[in-house]
Amino acid sequence: MSLKDPSYFKEKENLDGKKDIILILDCYNCPQKETNFFKSKKCINCFLKTLFINRNQKFDYISILCNDILINNNQFELFLDYFKILKTIKRIKSKIEKIRNQKCKYQEFKCKIFPNISSLYKIKDFEYLNPTFIYNNYAKGFSNLKKESINNSICQECHNSIRTSVEYLLKVLNDLRIIQKLKNFKIDTKTYKNLSNFYEYIFSGPSLIINDVQEIPDKSLDKDKQLLNSYNLGNSEVFKVLIFENEYETEKNYRVELFFKGETQEDYFEKIIQDIYHNIEIIELDEIVPLEELIEFYERESLKILNSKYKFSNPVSQKIGFLAAIKKLNLDKLFPLLIDDFIEEIFLDSPKDEIYINHQIHGRCRTMTRFNSKELERIKALIRLYSGQRLDFKNPIIKFVIKNKYFYCRFSIDVEPIQINNFALDIRKLNKNIFTIQDLLKNGTIDPLIAAFLYFNILRRRNITITGETDTGKTTLINALDLLTPKEFRKIYVENITESLNQIEFGKHQLKYKVDSLEESIIEKYSKSNQIKTLLHRTPDIIYLGEILTKEETEAMFQCLAAGLRGFQTIHSKNIDSLMNRFLYHFKINKSCLNDLDIIILMKKKYNERKVVGIFEISKSLESKNKLFNSIFEYNPQTNKWVLTKSLYETNMILDIKKYEDLTKENFLSLIKVYNEIFEFLLKSDKIENIELIEFFHKISYYSAISLDSLKQFWNIWKKNRSLNF
Repeated sequence: MSLKDPSYFKEKENLDGKKDIILILDCYNCPQKETNFFKSKKCINCFLKTLFINRNQKFDYISILCNDILINNNQFELFLDYFKILKTIKRIKSKIEKIRNQKCKYQEFKCKIFPNISSLYKIKDFEYLNPTFIYNNYAKGFSNLKKESINNSICQECHNSIRTSVEYLLKVLNDLRIIQKLKNFKIDTKTYKNLSNFYEYIFSGPSLIINDVQEIPDKSLDKDKQLLNSYNLGNSEVFKVLIFENEYETEKNYRVELFFKGETQEDYFEKIIQDIYHNIEIIELDEIVPLEELIEFYERESLKILNSKYKFSNPVSQKIGFLAAIKKLNLDKLFPLLIDDFIEEIFLDSPKDEIYINHQIHGRCRTMTRFNSKELERIKALIRLYSGQRLDFKNPIIKFVIKNKYFYCRFSIDVEPIQINNFALDIRKLNKNIFTIQDLLKNGTIDPLIAAFLYFNILRRRNITITGETDTGKTTLINALDLLTPKEFRKIYVENITESLNQIEFGKHQLKYKVDSLEESIIEKYSKSNQIKTLLHRTPDIIYLGEILTKEETEAMFQCLAAGLRGFQTIHSKNIDSLMNRFLYHFKINKSCLNDLDIIILMKKKYNERKVVGIFEISKSLESKNKLFNSIFEYNPQTNKWVLTKSLYETNMILDIKKYEDLTKENFLSLIKVYNEIFEFLLKSDKIENIELIEFFHKISYYSAISLDSLKQFWNIWKKNRSLNF
């Protein structure tokens, strides 16, 4: 099925196991190719000619390689419908030409009533392939015909014949879907000032063009604003982040600068990067290559050009080469956000908007980063490529995780028909900065006594469920608690998206499974709920279940708890009452099973502050008139402190522990006192490096298992040495 270059057919297996046939337009070596395919008349004419030649072939997609454009059959069929009536159009055109040449007695002279009549029939062959040109040409001619007032009877006959023919031709064209789209396109004069974007409108949707034609408001993010924070990104510090406050707004402004910003040669650096960008040849590949390898390849090519033409020190050359490489991959705007570990989530609600983010320290921040239509198409192409999924009318959602040495993120893209603006992007960062228990003490998420109580129960493998609404810090807290586990614990993780921390470097034992939710799993055998059930045969000390999403996962979790497994999990809810409703009514869990939930932590977020607002336990008295749960700690917003609402020694967890451990009240309170002192010290002391902090808690857990006296002795020595050294 191969054709003349640059066009050929290629078969590719889709996700359903069927073969998709793709018509490839390989324009890389075309001397007339232009950067913006949609705005180039030559490129459009070439596309239409290729499509016309292959109009009788059956294929599913058209791929324009050098522009990363994928056109599906719903889009190119608009033109195939037009090609079917092309003979009719040419026949009508021939009839109009004959009227003038055969019937008009004044044909030797310029037509008085319609001086430009030749434009109706003097049309080049390639112009016939363009339905927009044909329609506009005849619509303009018909408009002129209607304006004329004819007194000469000879001219009147000619005029009527031509007008009837043109009117019929327009009627034929008006029935076409592509002409209907053209007319709708022209109506929206506020957005579309000319027809140069029409093909982009057809292939990408109306919203993707708006950025190219509207004026972007001049907003200076740092104008007359106070600089709140600044820090560098990347090992070589190529980027610098600046965060400014907004007067009368809780949102901050987030700006990224390149390393040469403010230098006297700033413009010179920018021109060099642009020069390298234009001179790097695009690599041709026969297979999918990891993103970091592509970056490294283009970085090497950039350095070759850079070193042959310019003279810079090696560190500066490396930075320039890296910037040129990510620019070639169309990642220059997004890359700094992807590698900033302080960013939790990246949002783009529509092509008309700028990106905004959730920042670990400063909360919601705006940026001035926006994408034009080509850049959005490149982002879609990148995710389609690495996910192996289609993104079109039939499959308008892609969710895919990309992990490499630069970033670890879950990308979610939505397009039409479910996304009204035909593009929305949500990037969830999965390699955020590690927040330790010391960090959570210092930012006010918990207090030392709560930390002491939780730590006591972690050492005894009690189950901890963290609940709250979206973005309240549930995963951050569960990971901080997970870091406190003793070094010898065998921990097994079952997660939909891997959000747990890698603790191998801290000497901990971790066995991790990545699974799908039941409704997403191709093979039910490997769904999350079934993997949870198999944990009984893998001898864990602690199980980490991540986010519990479905009824099946909830049932599997309670089966594990009933069998004696304990660990950590999160689940969404508004409050504890809502959580109980989810368990009992949404997930149909028997009320008696709730007894296996040891500790329930409720989290809330206000502005950028995330807090534990309550620690709860299930009430052992489960008569219908009694409340299902009791509070142990409750947060008081008036005093900004936590109130102990129940004696810790009388909590259900401790009562249960006392059945198997000789735990007197005196010993319990002494242990809690030592742990409380430890967390008080961490709250007040300077930041301790993660590895040192985790090693410290390994020793605390060791001495806790030996005896209370040995624990006190170690703690006092460590505290004294730390204070003397710092």
